Amino acid sequence: MFFIKQMLKRDRIRIFLIAALLAFAGLAVRRAPGAVRNVSDWFCMVGLVHILVGCARYIRNVGLFKTFSYAAYKRQWKRNGHPTGETRPMSLAEYTQNVIMDESRRRPSGWFLASGVFWCAVSLLLAVW
Repeated sequence: MFFIKQMLKRDRIRIFLIAALLAFAGLAVRRAPGAVRNVSDWFCMVGLVHILVGCARYIRNVGLFKTFSYAAYKRQWKRNGHPTGETRPMSLAEYTQNVIMDESRRRPSGWFLASGVFWCAVSLLLAVW
């Protein structure tokens, strides 16, 4: 039981299990004739979920949502006051340097993008075969 809990804490395994469950649900709703076609569809759905997760993480790391996160920071700062001893909220440039560009807050996205492309390529090969 402890081993299972440790395995489920890993992002790669958790995302794969979620993608697999979504793919099984998709196959339950829409079944095609032929086992190879169904396996190909399953690989494609798993790959698309991985690509979606990878793209969302990449966009978050690059900072497309920087302004939304900064607006939330300012609202929280005004609501809670300044518990860290700040006399004013950080400017957008300071917030970007101190919070968004902090390497410890970044989550890896390359593995999810690469595995999504791999699963979609396997799906394509099965569909062509």
